[in-house]
Amino acid sequence: MSVIISGSLAFDTVFEHHGRFADTLHADAIEHLNLTFQADAMRRTLGGCAGNIAYSLKVLGGDPLIWTAAGQDAAPFFEHFKAHDITTDGIVTLADHWTAQCVITTDTLGNQLTTFHPGAMAKADKIPWPHQADITLGILAPSCRNTLLAHAQAYQAHGIPFIFDPGQITPLFTADELIHLSESAMAVAFSDYEATLIEKTTGLNTAQLSHHAKLIFCTHGSEGSSLWENGHETLVPSTPVKAVDPVGAGDAYRGGLLFGFTHGLSPYQCAQLGTLMGATKVSVDGHNYQIDRRMIDKTLLQFRTEAKSPHRNRSK
Repeated sequence: MSVIISGSLAFDTVFEHHGRFADTLHADAIEHLNLTFQADAMRRTLGGCAGNIAYSLKVLGGDPLIWTAAGQDAAPFFEHFKAHDITTDGIVTLADHWTAQCVITTDTLGNQLTTFHPGAMAKADKIPWPHQADITLGILAPSCRNTLLAHAQAYQAHGIPFIFDPGQITPLFTADELIHLSESAMAVAFSDYEATLIEKTTGLNTAQLSHHAKLIFCTHGSEGSSLWENGHETLVPSTPVKAVDPVGAGDAYRGGLLFGFTHGLSPYQCAQLGTLMGATKVSVDGHNYQIDRRMIDKTLLQFRTEAKSPHRNRSK
């Protein structure tokens, strides 16, 4: 059972600012910015949400199929995916473009400032549907607006249920597009900050949007996540860890969701697994984290033997 992943492949340059953005950013000067954050540490990694989600799904034992475009400099990605037995059949290389580039600055509170150049990914809306017969689920992760909309149509044309994950490109969509994609998807996933962007565009808070979407997964950083169904919020507690690197935690969470849905877990259990994967990623520096296989297997066995997960509901 393959999971098709539409999203970005990007070279990530990550700067660590050992302070708080809020100590430098001032609301009364936000329209006239000219400032510098000192980078006390830095690293370059293979990133992009499609690659990150695929890695998370693969380490859990899933079968990811990345569907995107890369540039002439993408050889390190292909080597990385080969090393981890992740198929690259859905990645189209465009020789006259560069692979997407992402520059991320983080502060001590886990906040992120991101600058992104799409490169070849801007042409991913024109790439063909991958020739793989056993695709059972998909995700629309952040890429380019035109690509996400085109791939949503492709998923629907091929009868593939999908998770809508607008991420950082949420502001690029109209209210009608956000609502339509939320209604079309089997689930929607976003962070609490992205929830505010959706509300700003649509006028709908998460409780209200949950009457349009079948399921909503909203992440809250170190405070875990929430599952929303028809105005009801189910709280999913976090897994306590020492935070080392927040970059890619949301993608790890989505890998947990995808694995859970393809292995018969309930939505609440999918959120639990996603929260566990996000915490695992946060506790490790860089993207190539490893999971405690015995702990994951024990968790999955517990899920399968539970008649009903204990949790609290709140109506909104």
